[in-house]
Amino acid sequence: METIKTYLKQLFERWAEEPVIEIKTMPAHGSDRKYFRLRGKTKHAIGVYNNDLKENIAFLSFSKHFFKHKLNVPEIYEQELDKGIYLEEDLGDETLFSYLSRLREKDGFSMKIIEQYKKVVRKLPAFQVQAASDLDYSVCYPRSNFDRQSMMWDLNYFKYYFLKLAKIPFDEQQLENDFSSFIDFLLESPRDFFYTAIFNHAI
Repeated sequence: METIKTYLKQLFERWAEEPVIEIKTMPAHGSDRKYFRLRGKTKHAIGVYNNDLKENIAFLSFSKHFFKHKLNVPEIYEQELDKGIYLEEDLGDETLFSYLSRLREKDGFSMKIIEQYKKVVRKLPAFQVQAASDLDYSVCYPRSNFDRQSMMWDLNYFKYYFLKLAKIPFDEQQLENDFSSFIDFLLESPRDFFYTAIFNHAI
């Protein structure tokens, strides 16, 4: 861990042209990546370590592409792929998950939550149609096609990292049945669109 911090500190100081004053470990929100908040006198950034080269290439490529299209993603400041590290824009601590969880604890599943979901859904076409028109799909990870296996991975992610973490009661067998029906429905439609998991992105 200290070696990773040292590498990120060096990367930050090269980018910011000022020394690191503080570096703090951050929660990973269900990811295997290691996150750190780095602060200098006038600049700050999120430092990330991930030893999966292909995943890093996909994430960095897509992030730069969507940022170029003026979509709401963190800017990539610097990277060293050989060390598995990069710096990205610090968008704060609030994520869609934490925001919705707080609303639900206060008001239950209210119209305010429904309106927030609608707001998020309205943003998706900009990723899936507008920006996807000139996207480099060759770097997709872990699979190039959003097939049955990919859908099941994401639905299970929803189950374990949203429903269970938020302590929302559900019938596991009925949910699995719904997953299966939903996947069958999705497989009947074209799937040549970019898929984006935005639930844990900062808002």
